[in-house]
Amino acid sequence: MEYKKDKLRPSQPFLVLETQQFKQEIYLKQGISHFYTFKLDKTKKITTVPDSCVDMLFEYGDKGMTAYAIGSPIKALEVEWEGNKEYFGVRFMPGSMPVGLNVTLRELVECQFYLDDILLDNEGTFVSGMEKQKTFKERINYFLQEYTRLEKRQDKPFGKMEILMAVKDFAYNSDGLMRISEMAEKVGYTERYINKIFVEQMGFSPKIFCKIIQFQRALEFLNYGSADKMTEAAVNLGYYDQPQFIRDFKTYCGMTPKRYLMLTQHIKYGSLVENVS
Repeated sequence: MEYKKDKLRPSQPFLVLETQQFKQEIYLKQGISHFYTFKLDKTKKITTVPDSCVDMLFEYGDKGMTAYAIGSPIKALEVEWEGNKEYFGVRFMPGSMPVGLNVTLRELVECQFYLDDILLDNEGTFVSGMEKQKTFKERINYFLQEYTRLEKRQDKPFGKMEILMAVKDFAYNSDGLMRISEMAEKVGYTERYINKIFVEQMGFSPKIFCKIIQFQRALEFLNYGSADKMTEAAVNLGYYDQPQFIRDFKTYCGMTPKRYLMLTQHIKYGSLVENVS
């Protein structure tokens, strides 16, 4: 992957840096960004960064499988992961709500739910079937089969949700650089109303959503780009100036972009990600 030659693929870089055998398959359809898998040999705390995504996570261990729906934090957050486990995850696009969940995006912010408790699955085969799948490919194929089944029962968005989706698409497609006033003009509603429904549905403002998208592009740039100086990175990513870039990055990542770049270059981030076609 090269910087900005693909659609933004929201990432959790510390899952790549601090786990074993990390693999992913890019999808970019049905509201899904990509599938990923990794192993963890011991229990440890790993930093989760904001991505405005919902993940469905399947945790495989000696005692069976546990499945979760997990929301994004709005600042860097340390999360404890259990060791001696294999994980399979599905990351949805920023701001995209997976079908079939009986919770809101707002309820998912910085929270996780057992999938069995919130999944509207009349057949009851989704989670139980995932437990039987052994390989990365088998899990992807079975997930898509069951998710597509749920998707066919989903009503089309209308009203507030339709506006919300339009605003999120504008933010995503502009890498978080489109102003709220421009979005308001395109969707035909006031900035105040857009802010109101965004906070109501998402739990935070469209401005924060845009900042998180911009931050995710910054991660991608530092992981796959060729930034020798932070001023170069700030300009390429559309930040007003270098201090703003450093301030925002530290808020969302828990460290400065310079320190993060040194870390990824030392560990050779790109070599740790196996893209499965």
